[in-house]
Amino acid sequence: MIRLFRSIFSPPERPNPFKRVKAPVPQPASLASPLTPVRHYFEALNVTDHRTPVPAMGLYVHRLLSKFNRLQLASIARYLWDNVGLVFYATDLVANYSTPMVPRAATLDRKWNEAANTLFDDWATRADFTGRFDFGDLQRLGSFYLDTDGEVFALWTDDAGFPQLQFLESWRIDKPTVQDERIFDGIQLDANGRVLGYWLDGETLIDANALVHLSDCERCTQYRGMSPIRRGANDMRDGGDIKGFQKVLSKLSTVLTLAIQGAPVEENPWGNAPEPAGEASTEEEEPAETNEKQRSFTVADLVAGDIPVVPEGHELKQVNTPSAPANNIEVISYLAGCFVAGLGLPPAFFLDEKLTGPNQRAVNGKAQRKFDRRKQVAARLGRSAWVRVIGHAISTGTLPSNDTWAQCDFIGPSKITIDAGREMAQEREDVARGLMTRRDHYGNRGRSWRRETDQVFEELDYILDRAKALAQEHDIPVETVMASFGLKGEPKAPQPTDKPTNDNANEPTDAPGDAGATD
Repeated sequence: MIRLFRSIFSPPERPNPFKRVKAPVPQPASLASPLTPVRHYFEALNVTDHRTPVPAMGLYVHRLLSKFNRLQLASIARYLWDNVGLVFYATDLVANYSTPMVPRAATLDRKWNEAANTLFDDWATRADFTGRFDFGDLQRLGSFYLDTDGEVFALWTDDAGFPQLQFLESWRIDKPTVQDERIFDGIQLDANGRVLGYWLDGETLIDANALVHLSDCERCTQYRGMSPIRRGANDMRDGGDIKGFQKVLSKLSTVLTLAIQGAPVEENPWGNAPEPAGEASTEEEEPAETNEKQRSFTVADLVAGDIPVVPEGHELKQVNTPSAPANNIEVISYLAGCFVAGLGLPPAFFLDEKLTGPNQRAVNGKAQRKFDRRKQVAARLGRSAWVRVIGHAISTGTLPSNDTWAQCDFIGPSKITIDAGREMAQEREDVARGLMTRRDHYGNRGRSWRRETDQVFEELDYILDRAKALAQEHDIPVETVMASFGLKGEPKAPQPTDKPTNDNANEPTDAPGDAGATD
C-alpha cells in the first residue's frame, strides 16, 4: 500500500541534466519535415527546389505497373491519336515505311517456291477472321496498336477450315479472379518466368503457341507493352492548348473592337408583346412623318461610319487585344519534335526541315533504323503466318512437302533515300564486282531477288525465241535482232580444217633455168 500511495502522490520529477536521451526515430520521407539538401558527389542525386522530384518507386514501376495505369496510358494515347493531327502523322509514317512484310519461299526448288508463294498470296486476301482486312492491312493496324496501346495480340483460329488471324486489343487479355502468384496482368507464367498462356477476358486460358504477342522490347522484366506516346503525351497536350489559346486570341483580335463600360444596358430581345386577338387598340395612329424628316442624313451617313449613342452613365471604350506572339509556332514545333523523339524518330525527319544533302542522309539513316526495328516486329507475325499457312497446305496435300519448307525471306517497304539514281548506279557496280548480293540489292527496293532473277531469265528466253524466228523468216543474222534489245552476240569462230597449209607459198622462188647459170 505504501508503494501505491507513493506512486500516486509523488512529486513531479525534476529534469536531470546528465540523463541520456535517445535519438528520435527517423520518419518516412512523406512525413518527415523538410531537411536541408545534402550535396552528393553524383549530381543526379542532388535535390533542389527548382527541379521536379523523381518518384522513389521509379526502379520498380515497370514490374509493379498496374492494369489501370497501363490502360490509362493507352486511353490518353488514343485520345491524342484521334484528336491531334501530328500524333497520327508520326504513327502513320512508321506504318508506311515499316509494313507490310511479305514472306517469300527460300528453298532451292524454284517450282515449289512459286507454288508456295502463290498459295500464300491467295491466303493473304482472306487472312482476317472477320473478313474485312487482308494480311497487309492487319500489319498496318498492328503498327498503329504498337504506337497507341504498346502491344497487340494476334490469335490463330481454324474456324473457317484454314488458318486465320483474329486481332485482340490489349484490354482483352485480363487477369482472372483466381488468385495465382504466377499470373501477371493476364499472362500465365511458370515457376521460371516462362510464358505458358494468356487469359482471354479473364476467363479462357489460351496456349502461348496459339497467339502472337506483338510489342516493342524495352526491358527483360516487362511482360506487357506500354504506349510509347507516354514519353511525349504532355508535350502534345501542351502544344494543343497553346494552339487553341492562340486561335481564340486571333479570333478576339479580329472581332472585339469596342465595348460599353458601365452598368448593363437594358435590352428587350423579344420586342413588344403582340396584342391578343380582338383586343386591338382603337386609338388612331399618328400620321407618318414627312418625307423631308425621313430623308434627313446624319454626319455618320455622309462619312460612311457609325457614331454609337450609349445610355447615360455608360462609356464607350476601345478594346486593344494583344496580338498572338510570333514565337508560339516555334514552341509548338519544338514540342512536336520532343514528342516524335519519344517515338524513336529524328525530329528533323518528322518536321520536314530544310537540310543539306549530307544532313538529310544522316537523318534518313536514323529514321531507317527505327523502321527496321518495326519491320522485325512485323516479321514475327509474317513468320508465324508462313509456318501455319504452308504447314496447313502440306498437311492437307495442297502443296507437296519440302525439307526446308519453313524457311522464308521477307519483302518489305523500300529503303528511304534522297539519291535514288546515284545509289542505284553504285549498287549496280557493287553487284557486278561481287561486293553486294542481289538479295540486298533488290531488298532495298522491296523486291524478291529470286522472283526478279526468274523474270529476267523468262524475258531472255522469250527474246531469244522470237529473235531466232524473226531471223529465219527474213534471212538476217540473229545477232542483228538481239542487238536491238541490248543483247550483243559474239560471232562464231571459224571451224578448223584438216588440210595442210603451205607456209612458204608467199615466198618468192627462182625462175626455172636460173639456177647455176653462168655468163
